[in-house]
Amino acid sequence: MKIGDLVKLKGFKSTDPNDIPHGLIAADLGLNKYKVRWLDEEIASRWAMSAIVSIEKLELINSNAD
Repeated sequence: MKIGDLVKLKGFKSTDPNDIPHGLIAADLGLNKYKVRWLDEEIASRWAMSAIVSIEKLELINSNAD
């Protein structure tokens, strides 16, 4: 994953897509951790998501390929 990639919280197969936190990768912190800017803070806070997230919890939606 790279800065600018669109991601969502992993593991929601049957959940309404509007109820899943989506965000943009803001920074690669190393050790498989990323700083994510959540697009809807209300949904992210409902799922108790912080700005720093492990790669295991993220699913890539769209890559910002150069």
